[in-house]
Amino acid sequence: GGLAMIVVTPLHWYYRPAHLAHVIGEMRRLGPPRIRAHFDGEVWFAREGTHRLRAAKALGITPVMVPVPWHRSKPSLVRARYAAIRDGHVFARVDVEGSR
Repeated sequence: GGLAMIVVTPLHWYYRPAHLAHVIGEMRRLGPPRIRAHFDGEVWFAREGTHRLRAAKALGITPVMVPVPWHRSKPSLVRARYAAIRDGHVFARVDVEGSR
């Protein structure tokens, strides 16, 4: 069987390449990012950290998800899930704060 992947949708899809390069440099020094996100049982929906998620993915770093309630409509969850899967925004694993 294949390796299960965890889908993490960023807050938004646009990003600034120069800022991403800066965040990658900081993440190399500071380690895994903490990202506030909602988990619906299948997918994590980030409420922040678009550049930190992209940096973690680029560096192969496992992000730490901090569970929070969702704040948008149900249709927005469906659209975000589809876009994240389409664009391969997945991690081999995530850590969940407070679950150890």
